[in-house]
Amino acid sequence: MQGFGLSTSVKGFRVDSGEEVLDEVALEFPINIYLNDKHFVTVFATPHELKEMVVGHLLGYGIVSGPDKVREVVVDGLDVLTYLDVDEEELGKRVERHKEFKLIMSSCGSVEDYLRAFDGLNKPRVHSDYRVSREKLRSIIAEFGRYSKRSVSVHTAGLYSESEDKLVGLAMDVSRHVTVDKIIGKMALKGVDFSRSVLLTTGRQASDMVLKAARTGIPITVSLRGPLFSGLYAALKTGVTVVSTVRGRGLTVYSSPERITGAEQKVVV
Repeated sequence: MQGFGLSTSVKGFRVDSGEEVLDEVALEFPINIYLNDKHFVTVFATPHELKEMVVGHLLGYGIVSGPDKVREVVVDGLDVLTYLDVDEEELGKRVERHKEFKLIMSSCGSVEDYLRAFDGLNKPRVHSDYRVSREKLRSIIAEFGRYSKRSVSVHTAGLYSESEDKLVGLAMDVSRHVTVDKIIGKMALKGVDFSRSVLLTTGRQASDMVLKAARTGIPITVSLRGPLFSGLYAALKTGVTVVSTVRGRGLTVYSSPERITGAEQKVVV
């Protein structure tokens, strides 16, 4: 059985008029992911494009090195049964690293504890020579902004491909984290060249989102919201170019600015 969809309709009443209305409400359910018949993780997500979500999640967390390692994905309601062509011993090691990362992300310790634990992770490094002009980047963002506007409360992620010179895909979910899984999975299954692409999201980019881009070789990420410290720290450690566009304050590059050509840099004394 495939995923349900993005939203459902719910009745309500307007407080000021008493009028009955039918509103579109975003769906969110616990999605159970199984790897080779063993429970791997439960993700709260919109039950839509679940195969793509799982493939992207596995790529983004380094569980598999490519979509060819995913032999089969069976969506059964809220359970996703995934079968991998990965040695069981090696798979066990990767799953343990995934648990370690999730523990770090949910830690309630001090900032020093977080940074120390994060620095201990095995992190990828992006070395792409892809460059994009500031004018072209603004054009890409404007196109994404038109597609990402919806009445229902979901986040959107998209991917721009230089080879096709357009947005080649969009993904939506109540979770900004899961939108990144979905767009990576969708585009990986289509064979898109991540090394010459731009990832765009409507949500603030946390460290796990930036790391997913880094692990799949995406050199530039753009958020339509302001930055998060954890995301910027991850970008500095992995070589990802992080860009945010904040209403009224324009486009700001926070890491690896050399990938944005034509951007003026002024030294503030």
